[in-house]
Formats: sequence, C-alpha cells, structure tokens
Amino acid sequence: MKKIIDLKSPRGVILVITLAVMVVSSVFVTIETATSGVEFAALQKEEVQLLDQKGYLQDSLVKSLSVSQLQEESVAMGYVKPTALVYTSAGEAVAKLP
Repeated sequence: MKKIIDLKSPRGVILVITLAVMVVSSVFVTIETATSGVEFAALQKEEVQLLDQKGYLQDSLVKSLSVSQLQEESVAMGYVKPTALVYTSAGEAVAKLP
C-alpha cells in the first residue's frame, strides 16, 4: 500500500505545511466573522437607541420653540398682550430731549 503523503520528501513537508496554514487561516476567519457579527449587532442596537434619542430631542425642540408654548411661558412670567396700542406720528416727541 502506498502512502498518500510522504513526510520524508520535501514535497510532502510543503504539502503538510500548506494544509496546516489553510486550517489555521480558516479557523481565524471563522472567529473573526463571528466576532464582527457580534460587534455589528451591538452597533445596530446603539443606532436604534441614538435614533430614538434624536427623535425625542427633535420633539422637545419643536415643543420648546412653538408659539403657543412661548406665549404660555411669557404669560407665566408676567408678560401680557397689550389691550390697546397708541400710535404716534413721526413729528411728535415721545421722550424729552436732553
């Protein structure tokens, strides 16, 4: 019976080394793929959280800049809408000149 790989010949040694390198690299690639999959899932989860936070911040910004909200806050601080306006002509003096 003939041996498939003869470790005594240079050709057999090169073949064994090549096979060992392929097995090690295959295991390495498999581990890296699994690790990157976990990292990708974590990044997707963080993306969802950031998008939720962005939506919340946009909503709060819109609410804080709305006219009705500003009007409510100004009334709470004591500013009221004037009931009557007094118009003056350009020639009338409003304040005493020094």
